Amino acid sequence: MQAENRAGRILASVLDGATVRTTSSTARSDMIVQTRDGRQIAIEVKWAGEGWPDDVRRVARDIPHPWPQNVVVVARHLSPGAIEWLREHDANWADEVGQARILGPDGLLVIREPVIRLADGRSARAFSWSPSALSLAEAILARSDEPLRAVQLARDCRWSTPQTANVLKAFDAEGWTTKRGPARGPGAYRELIDADAMLATWSAAAAEQRGDVRIAHRATRDVMALLRGELGAALNRGVTWAVSGWAGLELAAPFATTTPSLHIYVADEDFAGPLSVAIEDGGLREVDEGGRVNFWRADRRIFSLAGVRRGLPVASPPRLYADLSSLGARGQDAADHVKSELIDPLHHVSPRHSGADAAEEPA
Repeated sequence: MQAENRAGRILASVLDGATVRTTSSTARSDMIVQTRDGRQIAIEVKWAGEGWPDDVRRVARDIPHPWPQNVVVVARHLSPGAIEWLREHDANWADEVGQARILGPDGLLVIREPVIRLADGRSARAFSWSPSALSLAEAILARSDEPLRAVQLARDCRWSTPQTANVLKAFDAEGWTTKRGPARGPGAYRELIDADAMLATWSAAAAEQRGDVRIAHRATRDVMALLRGELGAALNRGVTWAVSGWAGLELAAPFATTTPSLHIYVADEDFAGPLSVAIEDGGLREVDEGGRVNFWRADRRIFSLAGVRRGLPVASPPRLYADLSSLGARGQDAADHVKSELIDPLHHVSPRHSGADAAEEPA
């Protein structure tokens, strides 16, 4: 009831001049919007809680495609990654901070994306996932909680120290990390305080910004046997690679599911000639669609975070989570399993917003 009342208030706020009430009928519609000109429009509301990408994907599992005009996702504060996912699905949404896009039935229309102002009057820049931000967040999420120092992260992830420091400042602004220790010197560091929020937003961006794909096929009843046999041997002869998706799940965190296809990251510099040789040596043929083996082009940095599972290289747990999440409803269940088994144990449970004070850290 609390979520229902909150959703009603959000809709009333973004639909200026309209009255919103809960329907008492047994129909699927949850709200009735009465416009200023007297029209009554039935709206089905999907409450997405905090508004992270995982929240949105969960409530949207049973929504048909194309997105129905009368269905609106409502949340406290939809994240950039969640809004991007909703845009891709041509969805309707609204939240408590006034972000809204509703192209509803009977001419119901509202598009509102407010400009956030800083204290000095400047426009705040929306957070965007640059290649360095994607790389650094994956490194932070893939390791156990430890002090985060720009110099060390820059060295580990092969980015410049100034670029790394700027990314960490952006993470601070999102509430994912916070400054600790003295203002300057070797004792200054940052701490990850909201791994769940960072993972939710990062995973949507990582899946969206995945590189080029090559598809190959070979008739087989068991793609894992193919991977452990001829294909794996062929890749090992000249390709930097790591498994993700369903095969990565079976290797890193076995789950009650089948392995219908292979998803394999290949280093950017190996994605042309060396991969072509491996495809041929592995007895596969390249196809335009419908193949059971998908090769994804990737920056070489992600392979430093991969681990060996049952003798095969597997992408980092956060990347495995992101790739499984992007595969749909069953994939999200598998991703949640990866989170609970491989990611959560690395990080302390922490609230989305921390009230702890923090000292300044030099750029």
